[in-house]
Amino acid sequence: MANPVTWFEVIGKDSAGLQKFYRDVFGWKMTPPVKEMGNYSMLEGHEPGIGGGIGEGDTRVSIYAEVDDPQAYVDKATRSGARLIMPVTTITPTTTIAMLIDPAGNTFGVMKANPRPRKATRKAASKSTRARKKTTAKARKKTTRSSTRRRRR
Repeated sequence: MANPVTWFEVIGKDSAGLQKFYRDVFGWKMTPPVKEMGNYSMLEGHEPGIGGGIGEGDTRVSIYAEVDDPQAYVDKATRSGARLIMPVTTITPTTTIAMLIDPAGNTFGVMKANPRPRKATRKAASKSTRARKKTTAKARKKTTRSSTRRRRR
């Protein structure tokens, strides 16, 4: 899927209460809250699901779609009726976001993050194992032939 949702946020007036609620209900593990970021905590060990954070502020739930060029998507969204509430901003050295409100009043964002490493599939892993085994078998055969030739001379 192009531009998948890769992050969510749950924001409310009582971030500690929200963090406790989601911890108690779903067993979510979270980083310690960062006061300078509105007591924001991030999910730990969320794989295979998407990442997310819970913090303090005006009540909202937001989703973020991963994009290659946040400004291009901000421009496209505003031309289509979205309202910009946070311009393209670098949050960390590897994460850049922008936030908007869609025509129905929902908050959403676009996010450019470092690509996540792809997990090897069983098929790919078995191919590489077979290739290694084949190469090793060829090398053994070649070594055996060489030593046999040397003995004959």
